[in-house]
Amino acid sequence: MLTISCDTSRLDLERPAGLAVYAIAVLNALRATREAAIVGAEGARGADVVLSLDGRFRTGHGQRTVTVISDLGHLLDRRGYGTREWFLQNWRVASAARRSHQLVVPSTAVGFGLERYLGTPARRVTVFEAHPAPAFRRRPRQEVEAERATLGLPERYLLFVGARSRRKNLRLLADAWALARPRLGSEVGLVLAGGGRGGVPEARDLGYVDADRLPALISGAVAWVNPSLYEGSAVGVWEAISCGVPALVAATGASAHAVGRAGMALAPRDPGAWAAAIVEVVANADLRASLGAASLRAAAELRSSPPDPGPLLQGLRGGG
Repeated sequence: MLTISCDTSRLDLERPAGLAVYAIAVLNALRATREAAIVGAEGARGADVVLSLDGRFRTGHGQRTVTVISDLGHLLDRRGYGTREWFLQNWRVASAARRSHQLVVPSTAVGFGLERYLGTPARRVTVFEAHPAPAFRRRPRQEVEAERATLGLPERYLLFVGARSRRKNLRLLADAWALARPRLGSEVGLVLAGGGRGGVPEARDLGYVDADRLPALISGAVAWVNPSLYEGSAVGVWEAISCGVPALVAATGASAHAVGRAGMALAPRDPGAWAAAIVEVVANADLRASLGAASLRAAAELRSSPPDPGPLLQGLRGGG
C-alpha cells in the first residue's frame, strides 16, 4: 500500500472548479485502485510520497515529491496574466519542474509544453487525463426545462462555465456577443456560470453553480463556449460533449484537441470569428444536429475508455 500525503488546504474541494475538479479526479482514481492510502499534510512525515495537487512544490521529509502542473498559459500568451500573477505563476511552475521528482499533467498539451519551454524530459512527466464525472450526460428534457425555469433562463442560451480570471478571455466573449446579439432573436441569451469578478454586458450571470446542477444546465444550452487563452485540462470541454452539446473553444491548449468534430476551435483573439460561429450554431439546425451527434459519439468513446490510473501510480512510486 502506497501512502500519499496531499495538502489540499489551498483547494476548495467543497465547491470545486478548475484545478480542484482535476484534483478530485486524481484522488478518486487513486482510491479506486485500492493500492494507495491518502493522508493529509499532517501525515506527510510518515508518507511514501508527497503529492502536490495545487501546483505548489512541497519538499516533504526526504520522500519522493510529485507535483501537478496544469497551466502553462503564461508561457504562451503573457497577456492573460497581470504582472504579479505572471511572475508568481512563472516562478511556481519553474520551481516545481526543477525540484519535483515527477510531474503529473492533465493533457499531452501540457507535457509537450514542459518539454518545449522548460526542457523537462518526457520520462519525468506523467499524463493523467481526467474524464467527466458520471453525472455528466444528456439530461432528460423535463429536468432541463425545470432547471431553466428555476434559474429564469432564456428559452435558448449559450453557456460559459468557468472562473472569471483574465486568462479566461471574457473580454473577447463580450466583444463577440456584442457583434452577434443583434443578429439573434431576443429569445437567445448568453449565460455565465462560475465564481470570480467580471462578466459580459447583457449576459445572465449565475455565479457559482453547484456541480450537481451543471449537467442539466449544460444539456439545455445551444452551445458551450470557452474562449480561454489556455486550458491545460480538457475536462470542461468533455463535460459539454458528454451532455451532447456543441463546444466553441479557443484553438489553444487541451481544448482544441479535445473538441474534435464535436465543436469548433477558433482563434482566441478574433471576436468576429467568434460572433460568426455563435450566429451559425444558433441559426443552423443542421449544423447543431451534426455537432450534437458528434458530441454523443465522442461521449460514448470516453465512457468506454476510462483513464488508466496505472501510469499515475507508477509515477508516484517511481517505478521504471
